[in-house]
Amino acid sequence: MQSTKTVQRVKFDKFKILDTLMVTGLVLVSIAIRIISATAFPQSVNEFDPWYLFYNALLIAQQGGNWYAVPPDVHAWFPWGYFIELGNTIGLPWLVALFSMPFYSQFGANAVYTVAIVSDIVLDAIGVVAAFLAVDAITENRVGAYVAAAAVAVSPSLTYKNLLGGLPKTSWGATFVLLAIYFMTLAIKRKKPIYGIPAGVMIFLANITWGGYTYIDLSLALAAFLLVLLNKNDEITAKSLTLLAVTSGFLTSFAPNNIGFLSGAAHGLSLLIIPLFLYLELYLRRTLPREITDSKNIIIGAFIVFIISLGILGLAAIGKSPIPSRYYAIVNPFYQFSVPIDRTVAEYIPQPITAMIQDFGISLFLSILGIYFILVKRQELPGLWLLVLGAASIYGTSEQPYLFNYTAYIVAALAGVGVSEIVSKFMEKKIRLVPILMLAIVGVSLLADAGIAIEVSYEPPSLLNAATPYLIVNYAWVSALDWINHNTPNNAFILSWWDYGYWIETVGNRSVIDENNTLNGTQIKLMAEMFLNNETFAANVLEKDFHLYPYGSPNYTYPVYIVAYDAVTLYVNSSSGIGIWFIGYPSNFPGTFIGYTTSLGDIAKAMGAMTTIAGYPINEYANISYINSTIFSLETSGLPQAAQLAQIIANSEPMAWTPKAYNSLIVNMFVEGLQSLNQGPVAAPFSFSLNSILSGQINPYFVPRVNMLYFKPVYIALYPVGTVPAIGGVAEVFIAVLIYQFVEPYVIIPPTVVVNGTQS
Repeated sequence: MQSTKTVQRVKFDKFKILDTLMVTGLVLVSIAIRIISATAFPQSVNEFDPWYLFYNALLIAQQGGNWYAVPPDVHAWFPWGYFIELGNTIGLPWLVALFSMPFYSQFGANAVYTVAIVSDIVLDAIGVVAAFLAVDAITENRVGAYVAAAAVAVSPSLTYKNLLGGLPKTSWGATFVLLAIYFMTLAIKRKKPIYGIPAGVMIFLANITWGGYTYIDLSLALAAFLLVLLNKNDEITAKSLTLLAVTSGFLTSFAPNNIGFLSGAAHGLSLLIIPLFLYLELYLRRTLPREITDSKNIIIGAFIVFIISLGILGLAAIGKSPIPSRYYAIVNPFYQFSVPIDRTVAEYIPQPITAMIQDFGISLFLSILGIYFILVKRQELPGLWLLVLGAASIYGTSEQPYLFNYTAYIVAALAGVGVSEIVSKFMEKKIRLVPILMLAIVGVSLLADAGIAIEVSYEPPSLLNAATPYLIVNYAWVSALDWINHNTPNNAFILSWWDYGYWIETVGNRSVIDENNTLNGTQIKLMAEMFLNNETFAANVLEKDFHLYPYGSPNYTYPVYIVAYDAVTLYVNSSSGIGIWFIGYPSNFPGTFIGYTTSLGDIAKAMGAMTTIAGYPINEYANISYINSTIFSLETSGLPQAAQLAQIIANSEPMAWTPKAYNSLIVNMFVEGLQSLNQGPVAAPFSFSLNSILSGQINPYFVPRVNMLYFKPVYIALYPVGTVPAIGGVAEVFIAVLIYQFVEPYVIIPPTVVVNGTQS
């Protein structure tokens, strides 16, 4: 008997192969753009906050990956410290720690550091894929999905902080939200609620990495409400959402913070209410008489408004806000101006539409089309959820820019939906020219975005260029932190302005008075007051508030250091060869130096953020009226260079000091520090006439010798930024990081001075 064999041919889907190739290509483009900084500069954790996330990951790795056993961070907010779980962002450090565990026994902290550095490469890949999958599932149109993926791949706004080692928790949250939308879409379209389980896993990951659970829950609740109003609710959606809520609530209940089902009602319980609402609507639709069913949406809407109003009134009656302060500041833009700290943080200050366009490019406009098409055509829960997320995030980012590297993902997905619908409509009518032209415009715009992203990628990590706006390496801060780490006792206490707290406690490995967050506004205000008053005031604060005493005192306990940072300029006269120090850097840098300087560090912050937080009038420190009168006299002088000089003087405002500013600790630190170099006197800002400048001379008055009693310089790091021509000579600009020690009067400590890496 002859046997027959059936040969089954494997059928390849050429479109799936094309998708794989296209998305892989976009992933590689995204990675290539964002690892430019790794090839141009030494690899480093980027920005400020990521250093603390890395630090948390190291603490978790030291406990074998057990996020329940992490000890409190004793370096934070001296002398109390706090448990890192309270930050609601333990998830990202936990994931970094887990992936480093196989290598931790051999490489220790280096393993954690390496995983932290390369984690954003993984984010680049997952983010591009998530945008493609979400849009492709919603629209079933791969063209729009390609656009969404490309928008994420080349986004300049994602490049700002998502370089190597950026550890951007909001971007991780957005990526997981897009994947949750993808799985929810599969559940509804394929009528398989089981996909709600992986969607719930994604929400769990979004919540523990980002911590924005209130934002996620409220947007999903509003999307469910829209679903009911549009009469698009069905049993599959309710079942899928139930599985999402149960899965997410169950998993987050194991997180050691307040975002879990069992550890807080904000998440988990609230998510379960949403599917219950959908089931209630289905029940009412089946049981209510026809004449009532037609108006049920109005009844349900009124009932929800009543319940929400009752809840808000109840919380207000007991003195609690139903909305976290960060989100309340978005709802009520005037609120943040009532909080001094928020008024000084750039990430909390509303931005103009031009900044939004720069961040999101053409995707911002296409996202509006995406919102429209979802509302009129894609009326399923995942699409409506994306709509709500998009509208809320665009508005939220306009009010508080810190959301931009979350919003970029949502805007890209909405833009993809908009492109998909336009292409589909014209292709159905067999009109190909319009979609081709539109895609050409989108392509050119994305190429422009890629160019901006590449340019941004050439900016060194903040620590490696001392947080300057220039694309150069500057090791002033690295040198200072290295000195703190190796030359101060382990129990040393470091004071600085709060912008540098994470660097000092993580790289310097020492306790700080304040960190790069707003958890303790009292100590941030105290630090502002210390910098803005004289040294006696600062010494009294240390002794009375912290029971810390100067080195050499019988009551001496912990060594205390204070750090300040800014640019300084050394002007050398060509004819005499005499050097003169100017605090700050040329206002028209890198133009010809004419004697006016401005600040990029603590002096500018003292004249702005510190006075605001301390509640001191700015005119007590900056002579603004003198600036204005000088500018007015220039503008009315008729001089051909009047406009240019007026601009230089206006930019020099932080250096127009009053007598109170001259007596402040922050100014005295820079004056005494530069005088201790014995390389020339220190010029008093705005102490020379415009006539002398116009005649080709820089002849300032010099600041009298400063010898503080309680604070003495122990380390000065000077690293050059660049040399520029100057009137009658040449000027060299340095970044200066000064470290002073709290000492008894007349205690002598010779300072260590490092200029461009060489000790002098």
